Amino acid sequence: MRTLAKSSIVAGAIGAVVALLFSGTAQAATTVGSGHVDVLALAYDDTANKLDLNVKLYSTGQILEPADLVFDVHSAHQVTQASASACRWDAGTNWVLPRLEASGKIWAGWNTDGLNLPAFGGSVTADLVSYSAPTGGHVAVYDATTATTRLHTDPACDDGAIAVSESHHHPTWIFTQPGTYTLTFQLTGTHTTDGPVTSDPVTYTFDVG
Repeated sequence: MRTLAKSSIVAGAIGAVVALLFSGTAQAATTVGSGHVDVLALAYDDTANKLDLNVKLYSTGQILEPADLVFDVHSAHQVTQASASACRWDAGTNWVLPRLEASGKIWAGWNTDGLNLPAFGGSVTADLVSYSAPTGGHVAVYDATTATTRLHTDPACDDGAIAVSESHHHPTWIFTQPGTYTLTFQLTGTHTTDGPVTSDPVTYTFDVG
């Protein structure tokens, strides 16, 4: 669930960026603009009873922390829609990460390779605890084959949580305006032995334009 008003989120995001610039961390970020990438790579550390959320790059096989990456949703991702679709895309230009792999575009999915889903009752939840977006911008994650919206940054569309029940899945991701988006997720679940468990909140950055 979202825990911050959008104005507070934007102010916090600006402060975080300034801090990163002064620390030099922002300069070390890896840019991802194409290829197979699991944005949400889920894992569970049963020694610490803690969920973990990372990114998997299939081109290199690397598992990286989201803070070390910036997703470049460049002009090749532009799709023009004649009319709006409620809780999915706006009329006009949108930026789309497709559900099917396409050359030169980010093919964004998620996986649960690092945990045993049956031990969590078959599902864990990625909660969108905060976000920032350019003016008028929203993010939608939906399954075109089932016409199901899995996540939307507008509270009128969605409660801000993805129920992850697939071992590996690629939905469609849509950004409605150019600019920088930050999405902060936290995993929650109930382990059959360890009980309720969580991850630390982690923030993803998408540069759209």
